[in-house]
Amino acid sequence: MTTVTQPVTTTESLILPAVVRAEIAANAKSVDKGEKDARYVLNLLGDAELLSLGAPTNESGKLLEMARVVREVSAEDLSAGFTLWADRMTLEYLMQASTDYSLGLAEQLRSGQRPGVTGMAGAFKEAAGCGEIDLSASRVEGGWLINGKLNWASNLYEDAIVVTAAKAADGTRFLFAFEAGHTGVEFGQPFGLLGLNATASAWVGFDSVFIPDVQVLTEDFTNFIKTVRPTFVVLQTAECIGVAEAALASGAKRLTGVNESFSQDHQQAAARVADVITRQEEIISRIGNDQVSSVELLELRLDAAEVAVATANIEVRVAGGAGYAKSSPASRRFREAAFIPVQSPSEGQLRWELARARENA
Repeated sequence: MTTVTQPVTTTESLILPAVVRAEIAANAKSVDKGEKDARYVLNLLGDAELLSLGAPTNESGKLLEMARVVREVSAEDLSAGFTLWADRMTLEYLMQASTDYSLGLAEQLRSGQRPGVTGMAGAFKEAAGCGEIDLSASRVEGGWLINGKLNWASNLYEDAIVVTAAKAADGTRFLFAFEAGHTGVEFGQPFGLLGLNATASAWVGFDSVFIPDVQVLTEDFTNFIKTVRPTFVVLQTAECIGVAEAALASGAKRLTGVNESFSQDHQQAAARVADVITRQEEIISRIGNDQVSSVELLELRLDAAEVAVATANIEVRVAGGAGYAKSSPASRRFREAAFIPVQSPSEGQLRWELARARENA
């Protein structure tokens, strides 16, 4: 029987060295203002050897520790947490593929010196049956020609390592990797966002891009997506938990006077966060053993997103005018939380998938 570590609801360090967490907290305002790229967190965590815990697919049972790292980072700064999540998932894909090419790139991600880009939104939509892979592929001697556009990807720096998917006219679907600067690939200018502007998020264009066979990670598309998706979901859930815990801790300090009227809302939100943590950590204990259902993953991710938004909403209300100031932590978390329902897979996609998963269960 698998032993499940008891869930811990706290804003204190669980995995991160206290000095590392303090540095992330100290940089949050500069990151939010766009004065510092969020990628700095990768070097910080790479030096602490905290970027590859549990890769691939809960190896050595370390995925719980990785989830807690993402959770702690996100509690201090979701821009940094999201940057970490994207990087860690890129590493997951490369390690899971386990080709000579992918493992060589993976070693460069482990140190935190280079950022990873997960351009997989279209791939997950295709696998779910609610969308299509964004990129088209044509077979040529020695590899593939890729055309199309990814509408959103993050960590798009000049030294990035990218994993994405393409589909050929005959139905062949595959994942491939490449490095920034690859001939025919263009990174767009960063989007102007409500929050998370330091995450180097933009579109990626492909104009007859040649990808040699050695850079193909897998053509076993369906099974690959099925294997990596639980890790994808529980680490995204960790982002939500981090934001929720920080908002709860901040809001708790202001539940006095007229704000006592929010006490019940705060208590209910705290109970929901604790429930999400319990479920997340129990699910993590089963990843890698083919014991995780689509329904429980989708329910977890939806519930985590909803409670993150709810707690941020409570925090900004009890903060009053100070919470409405753009530079305040409450305002930043409120804007960060607004990103969670649109992060791929969006709330709409999750609801659509969950309805069908329940029908098929």
